[in-house]
Amino acid sequence: MRFQRYRRFFDYSGGFITDFGAHRLDSVHQVMHDDKPLSAMGVGGLYGPKSIVDTPNVLHVTYEYRNWVLSYEGIQLNGVGTGPRIPGGRRPYNASGDLDRPHGEAFYGTKGTLFSDRVGYEIFPSARGEGVEPKSVVGRDCTDLHVKDFIDCVRSQEKPLADVEIGHKSTIVAHLGNISYKIGGRKIRWDADREQILNDSEASGLLNRQGRAPWNLI
Repeated sequence: MRFQRYRRFFDYSGGFITDFGAHRLDSVHQVMHDDKPLSAMGVGGLYGPKSIVDTPNVLHVTYEYRNWVLSYEGIQLNGVGTGPRIPGGRRPYNASGDLDRPHGEAFYGTKGTLFSDRVGYEIFPSARGEGVEPKSVVGRDCTDLHVKDFIDCVRSQEKPLADVEIGHKSTIVAHLGNISYKIGGRKIRWDADREQILNDSEASGLLNRQGRAPWNLI
């Protein structure tokens, strides 16, 4: 039971924020050209019927960056928001209708809002949309692009577009949200260059954990 639902237990994972959430955080960093949060504050909990799981089914984290703020929201309390939309009326993973748009991110700008998810993206102009010409864009399959980039880099020995360091920095942000949640929602400050939590020994102690032998070689 536990290993089949590994996302639900801190023994095996960091919950949904380090799983699906890390992909969304990666996309936000890519668009904003900034992967160095200054602080994180996470609140949430286990709501609904009693269960044996221990990762939160509701988690809200606010991250401060140098010139912008990121709000993460993860809710697994019911069937809304637990899977991608697929064109043609298919609703996998309990997605409940066209307005159920999980696993995405929204960018609120001065001239409009960009929403992207696992299917595609939409741009909503500013409130009235005055002076904005509608445009249609035919996208390309992102999986094909990732596979091509990976194979090209195997052959050329170059770095892929999303290398291990980029993945590391995206996952760190997810872990910071969990750490703040675990210490009661206290705001933690982060030095991204040194990869250290500032002036909080309790939070710093959660940056690492001792593995069980013989799985403690790292």
